[in-house]
Amino acid sequence: MKVKTINRNEEELTRERSQDLKKVHRNYDPALHQFQKAHEYIRALNAAKLERVFAKPFIAALPHSDGITCLARNPRILNSLLAGAADGDIKIWDIPAKRTLRRLKGHTGAVRGISFAPDGETCVSCSTDCSVRLWKVPFAPLQPGPVEAEESAVLEFQGKNAFRGIDHHWRENLFATAGAVVDVWRHERSEPVNTFTWGADSILSVRFNPAESDVFATTGGDRSIALYDLRSARPIRKLVMQTRTNALTWNPIEAFNFTTASEDCNLYTYDMRKLQSAACVHKVSNLVLFCLLMLSSHTCCWAQ
Repeated sequence: MKVKTINRNEEELTRERSQDLKKVHRNYDPALHQFQKAHEYIRALNAAKLERVFAKPFIAALPHSDGITCLARNPRILNSLLAGAADGDIKIWDIPAKRTLRRLKGHTGAVRGISFAPDGETCVSCSTDCSVRLWKVPFAPLQPGPVEAEESAVLEFQGKNAFRGIDHHWRENLFATAGAVVDVWRHERSEPVNTFTWGADSILSVRFNPAESDVFATTGGDRSIALYDLRSARPIRKLVMQTRTNALTWNPIEAFNFTTASEDCNLYTYDMRKLQSAACVHKVSNLVLFCLLMLSSHTCCWAQ
């Protein structure tokens, strides 16, 4: 057993006066570089980054004619994906076959939100044209080849203001829209059945809790995060952040936790029972986060 000891003379390393300069010990041997370890660390780090870059994680490109503004995945069919674009076009994609199943035409403004019903057979979308549309979602056929076809909406709901987000109830034929206020709609009625507001001039996003399905959370333009309950028809709690929160999602396993995407380039995870402080903070450098999706109890993905 070998034990290496380090012995330093305090007088040699301590300055007599605060104005004295600190001694810097260097090895002046020309065969050794003073930053050799630092250079080797940077080289190893760059090699690891390049290995990930050339690992080819890219699978396929699903083209749209304009920028994509929102995404939604089918809860019943894993290979079905909805994508809404800024030109009002919505496409249903078959991911394994990399083909378009349907083009949902009807919106004249940018699509700001898409959400599936729990059965996976219908979906709702909202747009800046002050309308909400309900669509039928087809299944992917077994035969290969392109099957792209245009389809119109089954139902249309007209609002008073432009919509910023939408989410469907987990059990009932209800959905909530975010705009100037939070409106709760039924499939069978053309007018909202409930309206919620709590001081914010605009609501940016809305999400229903997967366990307590009557509880939903919203993010506002006044940097607020609010919790509501459909059963009491009134707000529950409100939290004001230092910067604006652009998106929110609930944890699918631990449904009392939710994660928010903030403009300070951070993700904040809160327990709805204890809103005094964040349970976890994920720091993302130099990215303003606008989209957030919780994949599991410990995995989330975001978009700038």
